[in-house]
Amino acid sequence: MSKIFAPQSKVIANVDRALELVKGDNPPPVLVEVDPSNACNHGCHFCISSYIHLPESKGLRTYDKSIMPKETLMMLCKDLADMEVRAVNWTGGGEPTINPGLKDTIEYLGRRNVKMGMFTNGTLLEKHNLYETMLQYMSWIRVSVDAGVSETYNSIRRTVKNKSDWSVMLHNLRNLLKLRGNVKIDRAYAAMPRKLTLPTIGVGFVITPDNFTEIIDFAKVFSEYSVDYCQFKPEIVNLEREDGVQRGLEFWENRVMLLLEEVKVILGDKYQINDYKLEDLKNGNDFGRTYKKCLSSQLQPCIGADGEVYVCTNLRGYKEYSYGNINDKSFKEIWEDVETRQSVMYRIEEEKFKNCTQLCKPHESNKMMWTLYNLYNSLESNSQRSQFEKYMLEEAMPRTRKQLTHYEFI
Repeated sequence: MSKIFAPQSKVIANVDRALELVKGDNPPPVLVEVDPSNACNHGCHFCISSYIHLPESKGLRTYDKSIMPKETLMMLCKDLADMEVRAVNWTGGGEPTINPGLKDTIEYLGRRNVKMGMFTNGTLLEKHNLYETMLQYMSWIRVSVDAGVSETYNSIRRTVKNKSDWSVMLHNLRNLLKLRGNVKIDRAYAAMPRKLTLPTIGVGFVITPDNFTEIIDFAKVFSEYSVDYCQFKPEIVNLEREDGVQRGLEFWENRVMLLLEEVKVILGDKYQINDYKLEDLKNGNDFGRTYKKCLSSQLQPCIGADGEVYVCTNLRGYKEYSYGNINDKSFKEIWEDVETRQSVMYRIEEEKFKNCTQLCKPHESNKMMWTLYNLYNSLESNSQRSQFEKYMLEEAMPRTRKQLTHYEFI
């Protein structure tokens, strides 16, 4: 089991809130995905959010290049900290580091002891002087690379300019890794002292038909870097592209898997893959989606740069799957409006996920949530339920937390 990428185990690591949800209560989210920006200085055609910000998406109702105002970001962060949300992912949407207010909000949440991770292309870290802030307060940082040589990197990122190209990404990554070795963490202002650790730093490769031949080149490059891991994962095809049809298993079995075997040898312990997604490609039309409710989304919503509170990252941009907008109400007020949230979820259940991507962010954790939901509701007496809760909270949860890295990030 991966200590980093283990969504089902992370549900158990946060089973206190999972059980509240199963029992019909309204716990605060474990994790909130926040898009500070829908704009991006790169233009990867395979981006999960391509329908939001790529030039060819201008005619779509989802097109939106908003950058969340700093005042809105700060108000949101106060709500998240007050509600005791355990973690925030800075993601997109677009490229999060485009937002000029991001640095101050990271520092605010860090001092409120909310853990944070970031997905970034890494090319703007120096421009916005983010190195020290990220190293001080982030739990992890993952730089999206998705290529093995500069020519491919600069071509698949179609709006890349020479100030944000392959060489800039490598330069910034080297600086980040070098500074991590020397930085002294200063959390003197933290309200609740905790064990202080420097962030995990990884690089990511989304495997597509356009770049899969370079995973070996990628592995050779980053085997020489002091990154903690190199993550490989299948591309998720969004609904607006290629009719939303996910890549078939034959692509992986016939073209990718042999290359990955060589990659494992090159990278050793740095090798990480979301292989549970590959397993679901074997499950026919339902892609392993045997659950009837999207329960895990209630532990990990997404807040778009447009202010909408979406069910999840894969439905950002589709306002019919929003619970409300933080420009109209606070996140706390929106989250406490259970009736509105349930109406959105009923819609998804009635649709039987037909408007969801075939692979999605909450998918794997949904499997565990559905198991918990059925198991808890199968118990016939209050005594049995109490014993089950006691075991999960006092034994399963602490044991699982010890086995995982960054357990708050479901």
